[in-house]
Amino acid sequence: MKTPLFVLSLWITATTISATTQAATQGTLTFRGDIQGGTCNLDTGDVNRQITLPTVKVSDFDSTEWTGLREFNLTANCDSDVRNVTFTFSGTPSATSPTRFANTGTAGGLATVIQSRIGGSTYNFPANGTATARSRTIAASSGRAVLPMGAHYIKIGTVAKGSLLTTASVTITYN
Repeated sequence: MKTPLFVLSLWITATTISATTQAATQGTLTFRGDIQGGTCNLDTGDVNRQITLPTVKVSDFDSTEWTGLREFNLTANCDSDVRNVTFTFSGTPSATSPTRFANTGTAGGLATVIQSRIGGSTYNFPANGTATARSRTIAASSGRAVLPMGAHYIKIGTVAKGSLLTTASVTITYN
């Protein structure tokens, strides 16, 4: 009889142990994340870029108000979900011709025109215009938005020799 009593005590112990290991505890797992839209940045070559206009003579303005056009592109590199990029320009307006960008160089009677050249159509950005007037929106394609541009000298008074120096800023927004 001692053996069956021993077996019975093992069975009671095993049942007690297994009952405590079978107790269940419930918990909740919460998963969080953030999905953000793509971004765009000006192409590295367009950050702090210097555009050199061609050298012209004072006499070049005898028969025209503007000369020295330099064409160039501004490029924004974007993630694939970006559809449109808006380029907005700002700078100091000329004191005597506020729609033109001021010349802080030594040449007299000159300012700078900054323009977009989309699809062969030229649009001069007004230095003193609203943000909308100083902006152009380009569709992004294959992760890029390219704005065809131009800049040139414009006569705003009696032209005198010297240097032309105009600074403008460009800001991009995108969606």
